[in-house]
Amino acid sequence: MISRAVNAEWTVQPGTHCPDTRPTGHPIPASAAQRACRDVQERLVHRFPDVPPEVLATAAAEAFAFFADARVRHYVPVLAFKRAAGQLSAHFGAVGEGGGEV
Repeated sequence: MISRAVNAEWTVQPGTHCPDTRPTGHPIPASAAQRACRDVQERLVHRFPDVPPEVLATAAAEAFAFFADARVRHYVPVLAFKRAAGQLSAHFGAVGEGGGEV
């Protein structure tokens, strides 16, 4: 049988044993959000080459607006691309839908 030694002198104060490493929720700079939106638009252009760029820009902006209140911001560009691509596929159909870019 394995015994565990207990050190009674060592105590952990509540909240001090593990530093809080969660993001503090600082807002994303406008330039980073704009860059992410442009990146999504570029990916949409590759997936939907026959759709006018204005329509793709609107779809990307609407997708980002849908996730504007998301608490976790790290995945918003991926989720916005998937949302916009799904809506555009339903309306226009995608080129190479089966092996599309994710």
